[in-house]
Amino acid sequence: MFERAFQFITCNLGSFYLIQFLVYLIQIVVLKIRTLFIVLFLWIPLVYSNNSLKEVRTSYFKVNSDEISLDEFEELLNQTSNTNIEIQGYKTMLWFLKAKDYYNPLNKLEAFNKGRQLLEKLLIQYPDNLELHFLRLTIQDHAPSFLGYNDHIKKDEQFITLNINQLSDSDLKNRVLLYLKEGRNQ
Repeated sequence: MFERAFQFITCNLGSFYLIQFLVYLIQIVVLKIRTLFIVLFLWIPLVYSNNSLKEVRTSYFKVNSDEISLDEFEELLNQTSNTNIEIQGYKTMLWFLKAKDYYNPLNKLEAFNKGRQLLEKLLIQYPDNLELHFLRLTIQDHAPSFLGYNDHIKKDEQFITLNINQLSDSDLKNRVLLYLKEGRNQ
């Protein structure tokens, strides 16, 4: 196909048009390659970020059940380049987990209050984020009552119940449903 085009161009139009034709072909090839790279570079981070979020979720539940250490969870969060709101939520949860691990009561209270402040700030900024409501529910279900951080349990339960069916993230949906069924107040 290209041989005939080259013959036609060289015989009838001369070498100047041959060069223009070759430049045109190269531009088409470069455009297709550029489009392929753009698609790949936009698609790969989306797939990776979803996997890293699943890995963070899994690790969060593992650290809560003492299957992995708090240090391992913190290292995973520090290695995660994804900065979406859900990852920020799990980074906030780190403060609550640290409060549980600290020996000194003042350090415990300080870490707990830091986590509380950051989580509430995220929820003010993103009030429709189901995962943040779920994370707050997991903390409030297990926080000692004397800390006074149990005032949003009913609100979070209602929000989650009303919005769980619209959730497209099946991993999160399954975790929330499992927690509501089996994980509360354990």
